[in-house]
Amino acid sequence: MNFGERAPLAAIPAFLLAVVVLLISHTVLSLQEIERASAHTDRIYEAVKDYLHVTKVGAPEDAVQYVLARLPIVREVRNTTLNIPDEIERSDERLYGTRAYEAVRPVLAEWTSKDRRWKDIGDARAVPRLRQNLDLAMRVAGRRGTGYQFRLLGRDEPQINFILLTYVDSSTEVLFNWDFRNVGQDPNVLLSRDRDIVEMFAVQFEHLWRAASPDHDRTATRSSSVK
Repeated sequence: MNFGERAPLAAIPAFLLAVVVLLISHTVLSLQEIERASAHTDRIYEAVKDYLHVTKVGAPEDAVQYVLARLPIVREVRNTTLNIPDEIERSDERLYGTRAYEAVRPVLAEWTSKDRRWKDIGDARAVPRLRQNLDLAMRVAGRRGTGYQFRLLGRDEPQINFILLTYVDSSTEVLFNWDFRNVGQDPNVLLSRDRDIVEMFAVQFEHLWRAASPDHDRTATRSSSVK
């Protein structure tokens, strides 16, 4: 028998074992590296999120419910309702036609009758909704007068929709990213109390408010009816 040939054969199991151990060690190290990378990514995300001071609220319907729930401690609302033609159908379906949004009008009317202010800036497509808001608000307020106002922008220009809530303690927060861009999914409304972000939207609202006009058609109609 040739015992010399057995040495290489006997070495094969040891070699395979070494390869397996090496692969396991490499896998463990890779998993540890992935975990470290994942942890690092999480830290970056948290750092960015904290820096931006932005919180996800959810779909527009959820954001509407959030606003209604906060009204008891809010003294002023500044809102935009501006839509480009491509997003009309989806915004009607996913926001303006929902039960959550239908609940806004009576709450708004009652709320603005108690020395609270709500300003809307809308476009031509928002006119029916805004007029209904004003009519109900005036009926509910009666002689006390309503704190509800709206103005209209005459041009169809893409704008970021947002709503500013100013609380009784004078702090302000903004909810933005309400826009439906016909991409097959609802936008995720974001909320921020960051001073710089809030100020940016507050300045934008004032620019839009000055550029917008009162509802002249409704004013003319009422003047004619008085005559």
